[in-house]
Amino acid sequence: MTGLPRTILGIAMALALAVAPAAGAERETRALEVGARERLLVVSPHPDDETLGAGGLMERVLSRGGSARVVLLTAGDGYVEAVVHATGLPRPRPTQYIAYGERRLGEARAAMRELGGNRIRLQVLGFPDGGLEQLLHAYWRRSHPELSPTTAAREPPYPEAVARDVAYDGADLRRELLHILRETQPTVVAFPDPLDAHPDHRAAGLFTLLALETWTREGGPMPKLLAYLVHWPGWPPGWDQAPPPASESHSLELPTNLPARGQERASLALGQAEVREKRLALGRYASQQEEMATVLAAFVRRTEPFTVFAPDEVGHVDRMVERHILRHAEHDEPAGVTPAPPGR
Repeated sequence: MTGLPRTILGIAMALALAVAPAAGAERETRALEVGARERLLVVSPHPDDETLGAGGLMERVLSRGGSARVVLLTAGDGYVEAVVHATGLPRPRPTQYIAYGERRLGEARAAMRELGGNRIRLQVLGFPDGGLEQLLHAYWRRSHPELSPTTAAREPPYPEAVARDVAYDGADLRRELLHILRETQPTVVAFPDPLDAHPDHRAAGLFTLLALETWTREGGPMPKLLAYLVHWPGWPPGWDQAPPPASESHSLELPTNLPARGQERASLALGQAEVREKRLALGRYASQQEEMATVLAAFVRRTEPFTVFAPDEVGHVDRMVERHILRHAEHDEPAGVTPAPPGR
């Protein structure tokens, strides 16, 4: 999670509100059923997003004899405000941002052990935090990689990265996700909603669909596609209340003004033990608890909501990329819109 640039948030909301339903419109949400021995792949833009959006889903898949793998696209090393707070320096050095990324990766490993013991496989790609959306249009080719403004890297600086020889470019990110799909052969993929108000999350969703398009064109079987939401103005309820309201007995529903796009909505009902383990896993993210404890607490509910993408959406991903990449746009935040929660 991360703080949202005001102009990016304004653009995202302007698009969303243009196609949003009337206030108070209700959508049907069906119960999400998890089959036996599913192979779940969770795509996460930053450490903690996987638990916020799909922590309970991972627990359920494992309890039914399945497998779970998490791929972290970034190490969360571009959270400028948090690194400034942690170091006490107004201009931290690149090595300090990398150290913060290592801290977050350690927290992610601890969170996965909390959720699944040693049964969740965690992989790190280490692409630029805060720069994923630019990889879709400005830095697609290896000959012109992106430079991280925080770590000063053009390739993953982390020894645990899946591949150290990739560059910060869109083609390499899609290729790495394609390799993971081939290796995992997932029956379920949970990924960020391409309408998420955070640009890294939007891009992560689109890169996942781009990789799926190539994989299914090669003959790979189409998995169930579950999009999770983390950043949305005024959502989840209670994110800005301190101390956070007691919400673990309440359900979490997707916001009514999140465009349906003709897709189904589904909700996974969690048992008390699953809710508790999700809370404990998020507690392992000490760096994020220091910055936004109320936001993390607001996701600990008795349900996890998803948008279920139809398989044919994978074939339309090129049009989705064109529609969602907003170049050189400058807009103000729509009047009356409650800001999205901060954090990365």
